[in-house]
Amino acid sequence: MTGSTPDYDAYQSAFHAAFAPDLRGLVNDLPVRPDGRVLDVPCGNGFYTEMLARRLSPAGRVVAVDTCDEYLADTRGRLAAAGRDGEVLKADAYRLPFRDRSFDLVWCAQSLVSLDPARAVAALAAAVKPSGTLAILEGDEIRHVLLSWPAELEAALPAAVLLASAKRYGDAIKLSPARRLRRLLRESGFRSIRRRTVVMERAAPFDEQASNFLRQHFDFLRRDVYPHLPRSAQRLFDSRTDPDSAESMLRRPDAEFECVNVLYEATDRRAPE
Repeated sequence: MTGSTPDYDAYQSAFHAAFAPDLRGLVNDLPVRPDGRVLDVPCGNGFYTEMLARRLSPAGRVVAVDTCDEYLADTRGRLAAAGRDGEVLKADAYRLPFRDRSFDLVWCAQSLVSLDPARAVAALAAAVKPSGTLAILEGDEIRHVLLSWPAELEAALPAAVLLASAKRYGDAIKLSPARRLRRLLRESGFRSIRRRTVVMERAAPFDEQASNFLRQHFDFLRRDVYPHLPRSAQRLFDSRTDPDSAESMLRRPDAEFECVNVLYEATDRRAPE
């Protein structure tokens, strides 16, 4: 990928804006020394790269890698605005331009949907020092955003997500990469794997950032998942996502939602034979 940002950029940026305090706390809990060497790949627009850089002293180093020119420029701009140094490189996740076993922390956030998960995890694992950590934040679209939908719509959505994933990717759980992670980490040689469920909750009245995230989520569902819903569920979806409807999730005073992700921290990787 070069040049312009991918089609999921607005959705991902809305996620970052809506949950920035939660995500900052998560990054601040990652196991890295101030003088550590940290890799963020794919770095996207640098949202996490900046947070990681703030964890480091001048003796530490953050390295950000992506294939998108615009994202690389964004990342450089974020680091400069924060007054932080870092190395920003164009490369893909499968062919990292570093010696193996050279990073204390390798970070990968919500990127496996756009990658081959097995190849990416293997490449990321190879970059981790023997004493280091591979940390991967991922979601499962079947239960990624939990809303107080009508029961009939809530029951129909998971099956529609599976059908949408199969149609778009030829893989029914491609939109749920977290389900594969423990196996892939084991296959990559990690002997200690910690899984943490990250739940971020919001309740009405929603602020501008949470409302924008919901609108982006509704747009994603309407584009990819809606065609696979039964007609009765489509009508419910229409009423609950129409901003002019009194039943809209954006207007109901009792609306609430949880955004669920999982964080895997893998350590103690056995040496390659």
